[in-house]
Amino acid sequence: MLVASVATLTLAAPAVAAAGEPPTAARPIPADDRFSVYASGEYTLDVLANDEASMLSSGELTLCGVGVGEAAERVLYAEIDRVDPSRVYVELNRNAEGVASFTYDACQGNQRATSTVTLDISLLLSPKVVKAKKPGRITATNRNEETLQILWGSNRSHVDDGQRSIAPGRKIAIKVRRTRIYWVSYLIDQGAVIVAGEGTLQRIKRARGARPAGGRR
Repeated sequence: MLVASVATLTLAAPAVAAAGEPPTAARPIPADDRFSVYASGEYTLDVLANDEASMLSSGELTLCGVGVGEAAERVLYAEIDRVDPSRVYVELNRNAEGVASFTYDACQGNQRATSTVTLDISLLLSPKVVKAKKPGRITATNRNEETLQILWGSNRSHVDDGQRSIAPGRKIAIKVRRTRIYWVSYLIDQGAVIVAGEGTLQRIKRARGARPAGGRR
């Protein structure tokens, strides 16, 4: 009976790694990310910044996959950036708004772990740009909570006449020398140019004595 008991204990004992044998490799430890972005924007997101490599695995932490899934309605592209493969390149739909999520895989050696990126997407309103009653003037009203830039000139001759800032909720008057102008409004967010709106105004009355900009409309 004693022999049988010893045999049973021996069979049930857990296996112990031999001295000097490396421990089993473990997955990297990614953390979920959340970014605030604007519709129509193109961003490169540093999703690995808050992730950790496992001490039980060899090699550096790398980005090895991106999955868009249900975010495809708001996110046009989400892929490993071709310039900096440690970041995710995303391009947002022009009319996207709300919250969208996609996943990415962090790899270390032959180990892989998946994490989630959540995007809080804001949609900029186009400023209201109209002809003013006074000749040689237009007005632009910013309906957003962010400061916008407005650039105007000729998209036919590719000449810029001027640029102004429009504070949130403010209306500005702009002097123009053309009877037809093209304008575009935008802001810079995390290095991305976000277009808020663009358009053309025609039949603008020229101020008395004003010379045409560049001699052309």
